[in-house]
Amino acid sequence: MEWKDQDLEGEEGREDEVHREGEGEGSLNSPEKPFRFEEKGYWEKSIPGKEEDEREKRVTWLRTTLTEIIELIGINAHVEAQRREGKIFFEIKGDGGGLIIGKQGQTLDALQYILNKIAANRYRELKEKVILDTENYRGRRVEALKNMALRMGEKVKKLKKAVTIGPLNPQDRRIIHITLSGDENVRTESEGEGFYKKLVITPKSTGRKD
Repeated sequence: MEWKDQDLEGEEGREDEVHREGEGEGSLNSPEKPFRFEEKGYWEKSIPGKEEDEREKRVTWLRTTLTEIIELIGINAHVEAQRREGKIFFEIKGDGGGLIIGKQGQTLDALQYILNKIAANRYRELKEKVILDTENYRGRRVEALKNMALRMGEKVKKLKKAVTIGPLNPQDRRIIHITLSGDENVRTESEGEGFYKKLVITPKSTGRKD
């Protein structure tokens, strides 16, 4: 089967390039004056001790930053960190998991996006993407999307008519693309502009019918 999402890769990598945006003093990406959540003392208390190696310093600093953000939105939680698969994973544990996740994970995605921007601004050499999760939402979301993709694929084949899903973020669209990639009777394609796009599943033999 076929699937197209021409700007998917670019969107997923956008967080690694955000430091190239805006250079005004006091902006999030300003090298002279870093973004501050508090006027005094934030950076000092966020920087780990010199005894840690540089990689662990970055993880510890980012964990502290994320904890500070969560506190600012009024949620009592703590953050655990882990490095694997070339990424930095932060698990948010405590009360308010539903509030952190938001509708279809949009709040969690927004927090992840913000933390990646902060990381890119402070550590310009950082190549690892930051992933946020709470209450195993990411894992549950993957399984739900796979099941939905299979159901929609069967529906498309039965009705011989295109089905539109979404809008979805790039990660969610990718899961559906990959899940249906082995089905020779359907094809998938993303439609729209921006971060969130719709995904269309079409019967391969007949072309799209609206």
